[in-house]
Amino acid sequence: MRRAAAVLFLLAAGACSRREQANYRHCLRLRIGMTREEALKIMGPPDETLPYVEGKTLAYLKGRTAYEWSNPAAMPGPDHVSVEDATALVETIRCSGVDLQAQVFVPPPDLSTGTASSSTAPAASR
Repeated sequence: MRRAAAVLFLLAAGACSRREQANYRHCLRLRIGMTREEALKIMGPPDETLPYVEGKTLAYLKGRTAYEWSNPAAMPGPDHVSVEDATALVETIRCSGVDLQAQVFVPPPDLSTGTASSSTAPAASR
C-alpha cells in the first residue's frame, strides 16, 4: 500500500514539474495587446488570480487584474501577466523575472496578387 502511494505521489510531482517547465515556454508566446482569453488559452488556468482591491493593492494596479503561473524553483520567479479590466487586453508580461516588451508586427506583403506594396517594393532606378 505504501509503495502504491509513493508511486502516485511521484507521478503527481512529475506532472506538476512538467507543467511548471511548460509555463515558461508558453509565457514566451504571449504578446502585449492580446485578449485575456487568448492569454489564458495559451497558458492554461492561472495558479493565482490577483484582482485590484482598494486599499490592499498598489495604486498603479488600479483597474487591472494580475495572473500568475508557477515556474520551477530554479527560476527567478513566477510568470506574471496583468490585464486591463476595461478592455480585457494584456498590458504587461513578465516571464520568470524578465519583462516582455511590446512587439511590432509588420504584416507580410500579399503574394497572391503578385504585387508588393509601394512601401516594400524597391525604388525604381531612372
